[in-house]
Amino acid sequence: MRTILEADVLSLKGATEASFVLGKGLTSFASFTRVGVSTLSKYASGSEEFRDNVIPVDIAVEADRRAGSPIIIGEAARQLGYGLTPLAGQVQGKPLTEAAALKVMHEANDVSRAIVAAIADGRIDALDRKKIAHEAREAIRSLQEVLASLEGE
Repeated sequence: MRTILEADVLSLKGATEASFVLGKGLTSFASFTRVGVSTLSKYASGSEEFRDNVIPVDIAVEADRRAGSPIIIGEAARQLGYGLTPLAGQVQGKPLTEAAALKVMHEANDVSRAIVAAIADGRIDALDRKKIAHEAREAIRSLQEVLASLEGE
């Protein structure tokens, strides 16, 4: 009997989709891994038909590497009750610039706009949640880049 809950599988699939989006999409990613676009799409699909198609760990590592942060692996760690932190000396941060500040502000503003748009009709549906989560992950990634700049110096 599986101990992983259906909600956990859906969370992994959501993280998979986010990793693909941040990594420039399925089509470009397919050429860097051992499976094709249709299989990658099944890994991110929340439909009942593909519920058992969960991304293998090697492809998750490749996807997260391409996305620039451990989105899928981080979700798996969270489900196990753990968090991830960069290893000392492994962080390769870019210099901290005004552009980084503007990017953080822009990404946070995108989250805010997505939330406002979602609640405008008084109901947050699945598409709204997906959009907010996507924008939040982009904002988190921009903040992670700021931390990498600070910790990598």
